[in-house]
Amino acid sequence: MLRFNSLRNKNNEEFTRKAGIPYDCFMILLARIKNEISTTLLSNKLKRRGRKSSMIIEDKLLLTLYYLRHYPTFDNLGDLYNICSSYANDIYHEYLSMIIKTTHVPGKNLLKDPSIKSILIDVTEQPIERPKTRQKKNYSGKKKQHTIKVQLVVEPLSSTILDVKVDKGSVHDFTIFKNSRLDIANEIEVCVDLGYQGIDKYVKNISIPDKKPRKGVLTAEQKLDNTKKSKKRVFVEHVNRFCKIFRIAKEVYRGKQRNISKTWNVIAGLVNLRYSTMPELI
Repeated sequence: MLRFNSLRNKNNEEFTRKAGIPYDCFMILLARIKNEISTTLLSNKLKRRGRKSSMIIEDKLLLTLYYLRHYPTFDNLGDLYNICSSYANDIYHEYLSMIIKTTHVPGKNLLKDPSIKSILIDVTEQPIERPKTRQKKNYSGKKKQHTIKVQLVVEPLSSTILDVKVDKGSVHDFTIFKNSRLDIANEIEVCVDLGYQGIDKYVKNISIPDKKPRKGVLTAEQKLDNTKKSKKRVFVEHVNRFCKIFRIAKEVYRGKQRNISKTWNVIAGLVNLRYSTMPELI
């Protein structure tokens, strides 16, 4: 069985492989969740009733993180903790909601903050199971399969994920940007790739690579400029990689589509927590 008390005695690398976040991040998150639970119990005395759970809070949080990190079935997760699959499901959804409350994804409002000098915007795709209806809306011509697209807005100096927007696989990257309705201050430089052609109509301070003209070539200066812009955007690829450490964000998503946005916001909060406690990653 996978238990916190046995895993805590192992080295940090082993703990990170199981939970997706280092031990120090786990303890910070645990303290926040315990505070959230105590606050909820004080405000609602009815929740104190009933038989006491056989699992400690540490194991419940570890169960949730293990599911996000390795994405097993709930039958396998129940076997791992010696509980039934329905109880494992209940614990996961309960603690997923608490992780959202206790981790930090700043949101769109921070895009007016004068302290932010630049942001990076990029879209990643995740495969999903073939839908029973409206299959064309979820079909990605690029990936040749059914997917969902996730737009990440990242602040490069701290590698903080500021906003997450989820859309269907057939939607163009630039359309996702318009649908997200980001109100970006004019002073903030926005770095994007060639998938955002036409963004200059919505954002004043834009950094986008030069597009190769039809039946033409880029000049040496344009190629050098594109290289510099690519180096700026590489931070968002690093953040994307840390998100994909959690296999629930990488493998074929088996859950309901309405829960994808919630799942990605949880992952963004965990990645932000990891960057905030480990500045050497930046």
